Amino acid sequence: MACCRRLVGSDAFHVRPEGAAYLTYRCWEGYVPWDIETDLVVVGSGGGACCAALVGRSSGKDVLVVEKLAMFGGSTAYSGGIVWVPMNRFLKSADTFEKAREYLDSVIGDIGRASTPAIRDAYVRQSRNMICFLETFGIQFEHARMPDYYSTAPGGLDEGRSILCPLFDLNRLGEWSDRVARFQGWPPLPLKANEACDLTLVRRSWAGKLMATKLAWRMFWQKLTGQRLRGMGNALQGQMLKAALDNGVEIWREAPMTKLVEEGGNVAGIVVRRNGRDVRIRARHGVLLNSGGFSRSDAMRRRYQPSLGTTAWTAANPGDTGEAIEAAQHVGAAIDLMDAAIWVPASFHPDGEFGGFHVPNDAGKPHCIIVDAQGRRFANEAQSYNDFGYAMRNCNAVPAWAIIESRHRDYYSWGIAMPGRTPDSWFSSGYMKVADTLDQLATQCGIDSAGLAKTVARFNHFVANGSDTDFRRGERAFDRANAADPNYALNPCLGAIERGPFYAVKIVTADVGTQGGVIVDEYARVLRDDGSPIGKLYAAGNCTASMTGRSYPGAGVSIGKSFTFAYIAARHAFGIAEEG
Repeated sequence: MACCRRLVGSDAFHVRPEGAAYLTYRCWEGYVPWDIETDLVVVGSGGGACCAALVGRSSGKDVLVVEKLAMFGGSTAYSGGIVWVPMNRFLKSADTFEKAREYLDSVIGDIGRASTPAIRDAYVRQSRNMICFLETFGIQFEHARMPDYYSTAPGGLDEGRSILCPLFDLNRLGEWSDRVARFQGWPPLPLKANEACDLTLVRRSWAGKLMATKLAWRMFWQKLTGQRLRGMGNALQGQMLKAALDNGVEIWREAPMTKLVEEGGNVAGIVVRRNGRDVRIRARHGVLLNSGGFSRSDAMRRRYQPSLGTTAWTAANPGDTGEAIEAAQHVGAAIDLMDAAIWVPASFHPDGEFGGFHVPNDAGKPHCIIVDAQGRRFANEAQSYNDFGYAMRNCNAVPAWAIIESRHRDYYSWGIAMPGRTPDSWFSSGYMKVADTLDQLATQCGIDSAGLAKTVARFNHFVANGSDTDFRRGERAFDRANAADPNYALNPCLGAIERGPFYAVKIVTADVGTQGGVIVDEYARVLRDDGSPIGKLYAAGNCTASMTGRSYPGAGVSIGKSFTFAYIAARHAFGIAEEG
């Protein structure tokens, strides 16, 4: 793998740690030497890192990816592995550039420099080209058939613009098979993100029973063959890693960036800490920051999100500690949207163990509502997790309480607990409250009893009429795709709360990543406050101020942005002509 070159003192020589083939780079007297030289350095292994690297390799360029953690994949490996791609080939004539742009404009609105018309144009045009490019390397995708989150908005699609990967056998990665990160809150199952909803209906639909049978067969097949089939983020990042390794991309793990190095007004390279010492890496064509945000940084959350001020509720990957944003600020980068995050209503056990994400898949199903301390509903429990999370924060409903009727526990999953199987430890620890009456339940939770009774009576009236006139639960394709029970004809997302025992779980606003960071332009160039680009510095992923602002247009849009703008960045850095 031809990647880099090294010089110590004034003598050029060849070294080969980890298989890298080093060329020579001679320093002049008085000049601070570079240890390594390559064409492009990518900081972080999530999202578009390997996409950018493959752009380089396809052009005969050398690319080095540096990852500070021991595990590869970043937030994308932790995710559902979905990519939101307007005009993708599965949609055929159902989507157009104009329709996709109309949708983004209607959902995002005007949020300033982080999402200019040129940036939105670039995303819509180039995301499809990026996927076509990856398919030339054997990366496989299929239509997720997950509705846009606002499919009733102008330009929205009920069939959705999201795509995902088929199951991937981690054994194909050889010595890297145990180096792909995954979210520990989910079991490592051979299951795709768009199959999970059917699985939760195993007691309620033939689709659920069929999905459970498929899953059992896959698990049996794994045991029989020794395969390690994975879906979600591991399927996407597994394929990306395999393509990168096969095409000579050099990847360093446990190599955190400590500094961006400037020369003559440009970013010339970076310093990383590796094997106990600093390594200076020169990047001839540029540096791409493709790291996460700052969900795991207490200091940055206190500074930019004082109403939260803690990392206790984050479900983001451990590498989201914000150093890339701070390093970019040090060389003059402008920042924006630092108060924003991808909010996901979730629960945690008293010992801090993750209890599950609950909106829309759990709480949006019949026989469940979420209320504030006054016992009032404040939003549609079957809408997107991000919107519900913002509603919790805007309505002073943190924490809130999920009120769960007995039939919900009999029929549906809660977190990773399957229907009808509630662990005794949930009750003994106090994670889940249980009572024979709603009044008793309200007392246990500190909820206003009269307010809860009034809310439940009103909600049950909506159920009887099949229409939630307060929040329109169950009316959109998104609601029905994620939280519908086909046995309820009037409204598949509504079911009465009337039969005890009743259960309650405290709900908080977890996040899976922050949405604020450095401002970039349509070429993914990092900008200064005056709007000028910092030479040879690019950024993509959650370290950037999000193009979608505080909205979330569809499943996989954060991954789509990371991949697309990493693709754009690499092409711009290497001077590859723009595509139409």
